[in-house]
Amino acid sequence: MKKLYYILMLAALGFLASCDEISQDERLTYVEPPQVSRAVLIEDYTGQYCVNCPRATEEIERLIEQYGDTTVIAVAIHSGPFGKYKGEPSPLYTETGDMYFSKWGMSAQPVGLVDRLFGPMLFSYTDWAGGVNYEIAFKAPVSFMTEASYDEETRQAAIEVQTIGLDSALVSGKLQVWLIEDSIDSFQLMPDGSRQEHYNHMHVFRASVNDPWGDEVSVAHGQVAAKNYAIRLDPAWVPEHCAIVTFLYDDEGVKQVAKKRLID
Repeated sequence: MKKLYYILMLAALGFLASCDEISQDERLTYVEPPQVSRAVLIEDYTGQYCVNCPRATEEIERLIEQYGDTTVIAVAIHSGPFGKYKGEPSPLYTETGDMYFSKWGMSAQPVGLVDRLFGPMLFSYTDWAGGVNYEIAFKAPVSFMTEASYDEETRQAAIEVQTIGLDSALVSGKLQVWLIEDSIDSFQLMPDGSRQEHYNHMHVFRASVNDPWGDEVSVAHGQVAAKNYAIRLDPAWVPEHCAIVTFLYDDEGVKQVAKKRLID
């Protein structure tokens, strides 16, 4: 839990060793963790058989262009009635995503959650901008340092997530780690009723790396909680297009979210 302090202390000692004029009692000065801007998680519950879902995708692209891809982090969760056709799942459907869809009591698509605010409240894609604008006004109580390594032969990814406490009070919640994939070429029904065979699907939820509801984590100011995970990629997934989405949430919503490419 004190890993961050040790790293900062060693860095400070290495620097101060060359500065003879600094007194001994100044050499172990506490280093304040930097404030981190709030990033916002949009969970887009979508489906390949949903004719209006491309409009929600366009809204996500607009928000990312406006705020940047480190501030707005979207995950397209293919699920619900439009994730299947005559009972057969679409190529991007996941049972885990469908479990989330049922958990939040959804009945229509496209629909989404913005930082799991207000219960969570189900947001129409036309209201996502308001949710994002509301959330970015707050400072993040934690930050994440995520490291990933990938073995091509075994298709195994090893992931370490460090949750760093930034708030003056103890911060507790569930740490969630998801794997997503960009640039997936697959079909999509379009708003005009046509079927586009080569639609470019972005930030698609592939799997939960840890428990589908996360792991308990608590961090005090300046402390670090480290978790290690592993996941084997499906043969159909392109590792160069994959990323790790990490977020901490509780009953009041998502406290912070971050994304890191699996292979930089």
